[in-house]
Amino acid sequence: MINSIKSNIRFLLFVVILSGCAASNQNKQLSSDAKSAMASGDYQKALSNYENIIALNKSNNKETDGSVYNNAGIAAWGLQLAEKSIEYFETAKKLSSTTDQTYSSVAKAYRKIDNLSREISNLEEYIQRYPQGKEIYPVRAQLFDAYVRSENWEQGEQLWPMLDSASHNDIQYLTGYLRIKRKLEKVEERDNLAKQILKIDKNNIEALESMAEKHYYFADETYVREMKAYEKNKTMKQYNQVTAAIKRVNQDYKTARDYFERLYKLNPDPRYANFLGNIYTRFENKEKANYYYRLAKKKP
Repeated sequence: MINSIKSNIRFLLFVVILSGCAASNQNKQLSSDAKSAMASGDYQKALSNYENIIALNKSNNKETDGSVYNNAGIAAWGLQLAEKSIEYFETAKKLSSTTDQTYSSVAKAYRKIDNLSREISNLEEYIQRYPQGKEIYPVRAQLFDAYVRSENWEQGEQLWPMLDSASHNDIQYLTGYLRIKRKLEKVEERDNLAKQILKIDKNNIEALESMAEKHYYFADETYVREMKAYEKNKTMKQYNQVTAAIKRVNQDYKTARDYFERLYKLNPDPRYANFLGNIYTRFENKEKANYYYRLAKKKP
């Protein structure tokens, strides 16, 4: 009886060991196939193998190494499976098994699903962990763009000098930088940047709007100030001064008008129509002023 029990135990141990060896061999084969698939760019095959490794380990109550989750995330992102890649990358992060590609790829995945805060946090972590990383310049550029989209104007301005020359000459990032200068009211830099952009892209909305508003507000503020001064002191000297000022004001209004008319043709925004209505009111052209005021009431 005792001998029979011992025999059964030995048999069970043999089966367990044999099963473990088989699982280990299968795991090694899957891992080898996954690496080969990744190297050849076959992300679908790589992902399938990595997921099989995870499933096999789970069925055998074994923990899966974090690198497997990380590689599964890379493969999933290679297939543009944003949510699946995020799931694997976040697991790899919990298991402290990450690379520079973890943070750059998961940031792109978060951008795809429009999670701006997570996109920013992962880009910032990349820069902190891998200041010499192979993707440092693309990561900085993406982070700069994310700062603009999230209206973090000061952070964007501070990051700008650390972008590479290609980004400094890219119209997308130049436009973002102009938006920052407008929001921070850095007037001289704003105006120079708008002129620079318009040399590259004559129909750039941000730059046209910046120049249009610059001339409009300068004219409007000057007109109001000079008229108030004349109302307080109606002397010949003051009259001559306001007359000279109005000539300059009219020129700025004309410049603003030209910009806003271009803008309205490119993008019929009611705001632009309202500006034009105000300008034509200053020119005492009631017909055109009313025309643009009517357009301003239309929904975009």
